[in-house]
Amino acid sequence: MPVFSPGLADSGYGVAATLYAREHDHTVVLDQFADFRELAQIGERAGKTSVIYVGGGVPKDTIQLVTVMVDLGRGGDQLAPHAYAVQITTDSPQWGGLSGCTFEEAISWGKIDEGAARAVCYCDATIALPILAHALLERGVERPAAPNFGWLKTGD
Repeated sequence: MPVFSPGLADSGYGVAATLYAREHDHTVVLDQFADFRELAQIGERAGKTSVIYVGGGVPKDTIQLVTVMVDLGRGGDQLAPHAYAVQITTDSPQWGGLSGCTFEEAISWGKIDEGAARAVCYCDATIALPILAHALLERGVERPAAPNFGWLKTGD
């Protein structure tokens, strides 16, 4: 299963990878455009997308922009908003935070469906995410089938 980290270079991990590469004469190549193209392809193939934001920032903005890429891939006149949205954050909307925007703002831009089931949990992710995961497991929620991402990196 693919893992995308759009803010990797802008983090302590990015600094560590760069220093390691320099010290070991190794080239590190991060192609964020390729990652974004693949995320757009996932959105296009999925037909319907949903999001769980843990925090915000660049990763949140990136997955929001996937809806724009899907729309543009369809000719720019077929919005592709996320059908469901959950956010765990410590940011407060009154200060312009929420690492990008509130759900209401995302709806106004067509990035989240107006009728989407959505919830914001104002809490540290290290507290809220384990509770959320436990609650889902306790209720017996299961993913129907793991998606097949074998077509990624192949161009098929």
